Amino acid sequence: METFIWLAATLPLPLILFGLALFAWFRKTPMWFFSGVPGPEVSDVRGFNRANAAIWACFSLPFFAAAGVGTVHRLAAAAIILAGCLIGIPLTVFAYHKVCKKYTRAE
Repeated sequence: METFIWLAATLPLPLILFGLALFAWFRKTPMWFFSGVPGPEVSDVRGFNRANAAIWACFSLPFFAAAGVGTVHRLAAAAIILAGCLIGIPLTVFAYHKVCKKYTRAE
């Protein structure tokens, strides 16, 4: 029962993040990053969205790993979640800005 509760508590976040990656992968218009902020004007929409999808998929990986590891060792899973947040969030923002620089249409 403990394992079920653990998985029910930890799996929704990586599933949502991976779902966001799939949404970005198949989107026809530029994918946004921040809520309520439209996507930038980009030169290659497909490449931009695929790069954005890769960012979200990579960001979901530590949380999937934490869900699996947590079935065996909760403290290790907590460390993975903490590292996923403290390292993953800044890396995600940095990667998004790098993708924006690469694909933003030159005026």
